[in-house]
Amino acid sequence: MKLVKKSFKYLWWLIPVLAGLIIAVALLLMFGHALAPTTPKKQSTTEAGTALATKPKTTPDFNKSKYSTSDPSSIWVVVNKQHPLIPTGYAPNDLVNISGATISSMAQADFESMNNDAIAQKVDFTIVSSYRSYSSQSAIYNNYTSIYGQAETDTFSARPGYSEHQTGLAIDFGSSTVATCDLADCFGTSTEGQWLALHASEYGFILRYTTPKQSITGYKSEPWHFRYVGRELAAQMKKQSVNTLEEFFGLSGGEIYK
Repeated sequence: MKLVKKSFKYLWWLIPVLAGLIIAVALLLMFGHALAPTTPKKQSTTEAGTALATKPKTTPDFNKSKYSTSDPSSIWVVVNKQHPLIPTGYAPNDLVNISGATISSMAQADFESMNNDAIAQKVDFTIVSSYRSYSSQSAIYNNYTSIYGQAETDTFSARPGYSEHQTGLAIDFGSSTVATCDLADCFGTSTEGQWLALHASEYGFILRYTTPKQSITGYKSEPWHFRYVGRELAAQMKKQSVNTLEEFFGLSGGEIYK
């Protein structure tokens, strides 16, 4: 018994050494496993497909030069007091007559769709005016000036050669429910006017003249006057919350004739 006690007396220093070795081995095993290279998990076909599907798509910039804004036969032609038609006596060669409107064939399909969808929803708008030739616009303008004077007339009627109607892309709509509101501000509150204001852009037509934009477009509010620009441009203008062609294309406008 004395021998055992004597041996333990001289071997006590081995205890911390052995404990240190045990701890070192444990740490080596733990960190060695973490640092060991691992083979990456192969992505399944399903996972790869999902990854591609959820990757955000980039939308290309809208091409504002796709169509001319000065060619009178262009779907995007801008006509205002600073930008007359060139030549001023221009007459489109693709006019078609449909549902009471005389318009460019470029607007035909979308106009038909809009008219049919409106009727299906029990909305029956009429056509007050569509294409007007240079001579027709001249007669209308001269009649107004004889009644209201040129200064007042210029706030609501275009001079010949400066009218969107001459392109065959503009339509003045009327109401079948409140005919007294034709060519009047109250058209905007009619069933037809409200429907057009809400849905016309879906078919490529934009409301061209509004009170807040008079200093830009040059004309008083006309809730009945819609201009066809095509679905692509109408959708982009709505997306960007831009209401006038002048602002969208960065073109001059205003109330003074060039």
